[in-house]
Amino acid sequence: MATVSSYVQAPGMQSAETPREYPKKIVIRSQSRIFLQTVADIDYLSAAANYVHIHSAGQVFRIRSTINAIAQRLDPQKFGRVHRCTIVNFERVKQSHALQRGDYLLVLQDGSRLKMSRRHRDKLQKMLPIAWEGKHLVKYESDSKENGLAAAASVGGRSSSFLRN
Repeated sequence: MATVSSYVQAPGMQSAETPREYPKKIVIRSQSRIFLQTVADIDYLSAAANYVHIHSAGQVFRIRSTINAIAQRLDPQKFGRVHRCTIVNFERVKQSHALQRGDYLLVLQDGSRLKMSRRHRDKLQKMLPIAWEGKHLVKYESDSKENGLAAAASVGGRSSSFLRN
């Protein structure tokens, strides 16, 4: 006879054996209607004080929540912070362009352009692992602004953009 043991898991605690479930839809209350937005269809989210703007398929919805609260509920394999006030769906990123001082410009499939701060640069490596194989970011210094721009274009392939289909 087999013995089965069970226990109640405290909220917020995950065992190492069970993978965490992330919501597939977000409830949005817009004026007089309530509807469900599929999480996979979200392009990006942006913070505006105690509100979050959800950008999806050319539409923008506003919900009352903080960006930190939303970030904790989204799958970190698919969504990530690229700026203190922006979360992006990694699957929607089409290109990235290196900017000055280690920042990047992300171009989404719908044409939206988002700035990725250098603080969140490690997420770009997670997003585009093939483009980073064997490449290292190089810091550089120059004597003048003009020489610095020329050096930026030639150092470590920083001027190239990473394409994603």
